Amino acid sequence: MKKILPTLLLVIFLSGFGAEANALAPYTTWALGPGGHLYPTQDAYIPLDEIDLPLSGAEEMFLAPDGFLYIADTGNGRILRLDDDFQVTAEFGQGILQSPTGLFVDEDGTFYIADAGKNTIVILDKEGNLLKEFGRPSEPLFGKRREFLPRKITVDARKNLYIISEGSVDGLVMMNTNGNFIGYFGANSAQMSLKMILQRTFLTKEQLEQFVKVEAASPSNVAIDRRSLIYTVTAGTSPNRSLRKFNTQGINLLSNVFGSATFRDLHVSADGLLVAVDSTGQIYEYDLDGTLLFVFGAQDTGDQRLGMLTNPTAIVRAGDELYVLDKDKNAIIVYRATEFARKVHEGVRLYMDGFYPEAKPYFEEVLTYNGLFIMAYQAIADAYYKNMDYSSALQSYRYAEDRAGYSETFWELRNAVLQRDMGNALLAIFGLWIVSGVFTRLERRHGWLEPLRRLARQARDIRLVDDFLFMFRFIKQPADSFYYIKKDLRGSLAFAILLYTWVILARILSLYLTGFTFSPYPSPAWIPVEREVVYAILAILLWNAANYLVSTISDGEGSLRHVIIGSAYSLFPYALFALPIALLSNLLTLNEIFLYDFSTQLMWFWTGLMLFIMVKEVHNYSLSETIRNILTTLFTMALFLLTGYILFVLFNQLYEFVLAIIQEVGLRG
Repeated sequence: MKKILPTLLLVIFLSGFGAEANALAPYTTWALGPGGHLYPTQDAYIPLDEIDLPLSGAEEMFLAPDGFLYIADTGNGRILRLDDDFQVTAEFGQGILQSPTGLFVDEDGTFYIADAGKNTIVILDKEGNLLKEFGRPSEPLFGKRREFLPRKITVDARKNLYIISEGSVDGLVMMNTNGNFIGYFGANSAQMSLKMILQRTFLTKEQLEQFVKVEAASPSNVAIDRRSLIYTVTAGTSPNRSLRKFNTQGINLLSNVFGSATFRDLHVSADGLLVAVDSTGQIYEYDLDGTLLFVFGAQDTGDQRLGMLTNPTAIVRAGDELYVLDKDKNAIIVYRATEFARKVHEGVRLYMDGFYPEAKPYFEEVLTYNGLFIMAYQAIADAYYKNMDYSSALQSYRYAEDRAGYSETFWELRNAVLQRDMGNALLAIFGLWIVSGVFTRLERRHGWLEPLRRLARQARDIRLVDDFLFMFRFIKQPADSFYYIKKDLRGSLAFAILLYTWVILARILSLYLTGFTFSPYPSPAWIPVEREVVYAILAILLWNAANYLVSTISDGEGSLRHVIIGSAYSLFPYALFALPIALLSNLLTLNEIFLYDFSTQLMWFWTGLMLFIMVKEVHNYSLSETIRNILTTLFTMALFLLTGYILFVLFNQLYEFVLAIIQEVGLRG
């Protein structure tokens, strides 16, 4: 991360950083960039106005198809209608509603209201007359002990009601307009921590009954889009699982969305944009696939600056403006999109509708504002791919960190190369085979390579060369080879150190040489070389130390020298094959991922098998003793790490304590 930061700052500088940020915004705007991290960007929205209203603890706001803005004035038990100038033009539900917290208005002007005060659903006509009111469903499928605590509501095109019932672990409550229970929809899954898994594994049934039952979290708010797809937010869950989008079968279509654990409300507009606001006053904007566009906003802690929020409860989009309802301020805060955001929005609208080439110019202009805006690269790559410009698409997919798109584009390019050059390549291989056969026959007759053979035989007398050639003996005869090490007949500490160095270098180089499709890092600049080297050296030291110490107390016959040399030779599969596999990955696509995975797993299995044989042969163990020794070695390595961590924490605290004393003495002096 330390190496990539100067590069990112340079990119921002070279891209001009777009238009000048608006100084009126009391917050920083963030956009998703390389590595899945947030980076500062130009203001996407600037605060425009704060409209005070005659409200009391308002919980919901809804922009209806008729163009009016409706607010559930919870504390006053009514629904307010606001015009374009935010003037109250009508009131509904007086004497009928008690504490409305959820509101939906359809094309006919019918109100669907979740009244938390009465725990009922109230349906009013466009004049505010009561049409229906119903409470807890009477159907057995709802559950005998389930409470009905309606808090939020949305309605689809078929007039099915999706209700947030507080504490409902089964998801949204689906009902019709007559109050009949249809079923549950879009339930969250329970999250199991490692501690919970271990408890369920080792504790008895009686012990488990003493713990609180683990249940899925209840959704906290709901919205619907023009295709009747349901969106929910769930407060209190992990940020990457708090936002969900369900199809008609109740299957979540979003995963690992960059979100917040404290979302309060969300809104889906007809033009393919989704916004959500959380309790800290931050506003998140996405496309309908859950790709994060912007994060902005801040919590008002007493500064009273325009655009800062105290207790936001609802959010809606109206064209290029966002309206956020603040419960504590009894006001609506208005934000307007900047030119930068409008370019992004126009590109997103075209992109979400499948007009990739048409969206491309907008995203190219977006990159002049912010060269790190990763969705722009994604959209541009898709446009290139649709136009069959695969070379340009390949580069853009890499910038977008889209491995699937990169793989598919590489397959197209590779296929074209194979169709063009396969015949010539086969002819060249056949020609080389003929030349090789002729040369072999002539060489046997004339002995052209005999001087080289003589030099090779002489080189075997050099100890390190002999140690290197001895490594290949492990391929066919590993047990006998470890026996030679145990008897001090072959191998040396010098070559063992060289082999360990070889393994570490192979690890680092393989990270750089692995193809983008299979690399765990978005670019070579992200590779933490120092950390990888430290991890590799630490693993080697811990294994040798722990295995020798464990073996000395469990009748092992091998010395520390034998363990070090034997462990080094056991790593020969990794030393030999890590780089070839990394190079092979540059020729493969995700369609051949099994080749890469199988090769990698075979290499690691072979390495593990060699370590197993080494422990058995060097220490002269039986099969069961070998397994016990290896497990004890791994446990000892874990203890070493834990001890080191504890010592690090203690010495760090001691350092801070001594430093504090020195600073205190300096101040008093």
